[in-house]
Amino acid sequence: MPIKTIIIEDEESSLVVLTDFIQRFASDLQVLGTAGHVNEAIELLENNSADLVFMDVRLANGTSFEVLRKLSSRNFTLIMITAYDNYALEAFKYAAIDYLLKPIGIPEFEEAIARARKNLSQKIDTNTIDTLLYNLGQQNKQDKRIGIATINGFEFIDAKDITWCKSEGNYTVFHLTNRSKITSSKSLGFYDEILNASHFCRIHHGTIINLQMVKSYIKGKSGHVVMTDGTRLEISQRRKSDFLDKFHY
Repeated sequence: MPIKTIIIEDEESSLVVLTDFIQRFASDLQVLGTAGHVNEAIELLENNSADLVFMDVRLANGTSFEVLRKLSSRNFTLIMITAYDNYALEAFKYAAIDYLLKPIGIPEFEEAIARARKNLSQKIDTNTIDTLLYNLGQQNKQDKRIGIATINGFEFIDAKDITWCKSEGNYTVFHLTNRSKITSSKSLGFYDEILNASHFCRIHHGTIINLQMVKSYIKGKSGHVVMTDGTRLEISQRRKSDFLDKFHY
């Protein structure tokens, strides 16, 4: 069954590459149309029921975020396209939005399409776009939501509700303020990259903590923290300095 696809891209060279990749490596994608301006993009998306949408962040007369906000329905899988942009990449990672960096590479394209096919085949309701738009409206990183990938799809929670995270092999276990747990199918390193710029700190190879959930710090050769849930966690000697800097000691 063809995957109905729309491309929102204003750069001709990028559009040519993406169209070529679809023809060569993703023949099950049926391109319904393309657009490069905000109003054109809105009209195209409103008049067609797409399964998959590619969107460049920057369009000829605005951004794709403007398009997304104005749509009456956002019931599609989204893959963003961007030149390297720390702000945009952080937003995508927090919301579990898939993305491709320009210039688009073949392996990255095929991996993104494979993930999109999985989401569509399993009919996963990710809420990724709503989370992205919500986070873009938040000035304080502490107020952002994060998409946690699980074996069944995604769970979206407020970042401030994370107490600490622990590595379990290739998985990550999130310990939340309500004392519940979420097991993610992603590694701790994946989340370290996302949370590092916020109010979190990796205190050990296998542990990330929410600095706002530290109840006490116990000095020692390496030291320990006691979290608000009562858990005592060791700080590795290698990461002690970074922890103290972030914790304002």
